[in-house]
Amino acid sequence: MPKPIDLKKWTHMFSDDIKFSQKAIIRHPVNNTFLVLQRSMSSKTHPLFWDFAGGNVLYGEDALCSIKNEIEEETGLQLSGEIKPILFNAKMKEEQGFYRIFVGYFCQSETDNVVISVEHTDFKWVSKAEFKSLETVDIIKEMIKKI
Repeated sequence: MPKPIDLKKWTHMFSDDIKFSQKAIIRHPVNNTFLVLQRSMSSKTHPLFWDFAGGNVLYGEDALCSIKNEIEEETGLQLSGEIKPILFNAKMKEEQGFYRIFVGYFCQSETDNVVISVEHTDFKWVSKAEFKSLETVDIIKEMIKKI
């Protein structure tokens, strides 16, 4: 007879050893530009790097609800149309000691009235060409290649 699954052990493993994160490229409602956010100086990882809205999905949280909430919290923007997945990446992050699942999305904003959260110090609407000069992380660069 199979041994029953210990859900407490599994939940602990998920929250400690697996990170599910998401980011979204938000297209300007009129121009062919997209939104980048500058991380705050106090950010635990990559302070002052340029980033997209997003964050970690918590255990039991719906992924699409999570990314929509992150976009609204970090930018104050409402979206028009659907959020389209453009990148999926899953790999072991040996140096950090966890397995990361990542989903990147593409969406469009209804307006360009950005109100950033305390997680960020600045924002810009940039073209793909302008984006190349910004300091960011590899997964964000991978997302740009998909649009």
